[in-house]
Amino acid sequence: MSSTAPFLKTGSRKVDYVFLQDEWNFTRDWTLTAGLRHDKYSDFGGTTNPRLALVWDTAQNLTTKFMFGRAFRAPSWIELYSINNPVVQGNPELKPETVSTFEAAVSWQVGSDLQVNANVFRYQWDDIIRFVPNAVPTTGSTAQNSGKQHGQGMELEATWDLSRDLRLTGSVSAQHSVDETSGLDAGLAPHRRYFGQATWRPLPMWTLDASLNHVADRKRQPGDSRGQIDDYTSVNLALRRERMFGNWEFRGTVTNLFDADVREPSLAPATNLPFDLPMPGRGWYVQLVHSL
Repeated sequence: MSSTAPFLKTGSRKVDYVFLQDEWNFTRDWTLTAGLRHDKYSDFGGTTNPRLALVWDTAQNLTTKFMFGRAFRAPSWIELYSINNPVVQGNPELKPETVSTFEAAVSWQVGSDLQVNANVFRYQWDDIIRFVPNAVPTTGSTAQNSGKQHGQGMELEATWDLSRDLRLTGSVSAQHSVDETSGLDAGLAPHRRYFGQATWRPLPMWTLDASLNHVADRKRQPGDSRGQIDDYTSVNLALRRERMFGNWEFRGTVTNLFDADVREPSLAPATNLPFDLPMPGRGWYVQLVHSL
């Protein structure tokens, strides 16, 4: 970086915020929690975001929740103030991204040994900050509030204690997101995900965890001509021994046991990462932890 042609403007950012929240038990079985937060940034202005949660004790073993929240992401320093860069230029006129989420959830204690949770959601993502190519191709891209996205999905999870020494946990989730500019699948995020875990205590002080994670059906972003991203399944194992030699604890972990080819999608046009971002293969870890 040259002192005569810096790539980033110098400066400072001050953030002030105020937050209010109240809880109202307006009947025996209904509770409303309402919150409001205002953030003021010295460089781009302020943003106000609410959140609401309505909780219904539907039955002794069943709880229902209805929730709404809005959050924001402030423009980064590079997105605002990058200069003299042949690849990306900042834009001091940027607004923060915002995302509004609606969610309904139920939690059912089926029995003393089984709990089931389920939820559905929908989100709206506005003023997405992207680097948009300039009219003159050789001048790179400039950060813009460009595009919107919406999506919906669901998740179902259960925890089952088969015995005092064995617990099974599992979940399945599905989602679909749409890029509103093109009307096409927004890509990147998996449409389906399956997770399972078994926790076993074969002996006092010993715990063995085995987990499986399957990620499926990830599309490319609109305009990305590369092939669909491969699904993957990864398996992890962990062994723990508590209170070994007094206050010592032993932990041994194997991640990605079968050395699956796990890759996370790279953003289009992906000239630097055409084959996506590879994740670590099989890994072995041993820890000794001492508690004072």
